[in-house]
Amino acid sequence: MTDDRRRALDTILATLEAACEVIAESWGTFVVNPEFHRIHMANFLWLQALPPGGVPTVVDRMEEIFAPLRIPDRQCFVEDSALAARLGPELVALGYTRRVEHMMFARRPPRIAANPAVSVRPARDQSTRDDHDSIAGLLHEEDGYDHEVSHQLLSLNWRRQAELGSEVYVAYLAGQPAGNVSFDAIGGAGEMYEVETVPALRRGGVAATMVLAMRVRAEERALHPFFLRTTVGHTTYAMYEKLGFDREGTLEGFLRTSGGRATTPAPGSIQAAAPR
Repeated sequence: MTDDRRRALDTILATLEAACEVIAESWGTFVVNPEFHRIHMANFLWLQALPPGGVPTVVDRMEEIFAPLRIPDRQCFVEDSALAARLGPELVALGYTRRVEHMMFARRPPRIAANPAVSVRPARDQSTRDDHDSIAGLLHEEDGYDHEVSHQLLSLNWRRQAELGSEVYVAYLAGQPAGNVSFDAIGGAGEMYEVETVPALRRGGVAATMVLAMRVRAEERALHPFFLRTTVGHTTYAMYEKLGFDREGTLEGFLRTSGGRATTPAPGSIQAAAPR
């Protein structure tokens, strides 16, 4: 495992632990917050090694922790891709759906330019924060989330961002809210996420402008590595490659919902950086 991958994985876990209880095992880490019981990214297992007893031990321990808290779904990340490949068939047979994200690192100068008509502002005042939430709400509605899930997502994200000192931005086009973007900085590394564009304003350079602005901020703060995650199977990686990011490995995840099937990933989870 490269140093950059190790630092990126540590950054992801540290950011997801924020605003949650952490239960450490010798073979992995449980992240739990029953207040946000419908949000996968507030209740999951980060698996680092296979415990004695194998997959049955993992599944049984997940039930011991999550079931009493009435957390309906089960999500597991496996940080080692080779281990994920070994466990995958057994987890899928138990009703889990495999989720895979590209890990993409800023390595090169961008090949496309920002849209000068788009401005990117930090969400430090209530008015800009309200614009952020309005944009996120549109995306939640598009994804089919009900009001409770949308409310939990926004509440969790703001709580984590306050705890971590995240940088949250809103893009404006012709004076109208057009998109959101955020990044976290942990131990000198940075992860960009929540790249969202108002549906009616897509394909106008809003997402690219936001990403370029975040690259500038990462350089100003000397963050290395600076990276993002985006879902394998989506074409969004091509835009990020034009913006100077390279695909370097994947992060594997498995999800079993209470209905026995996977749902559309929540912002900040498996599609964390998909520019929508």
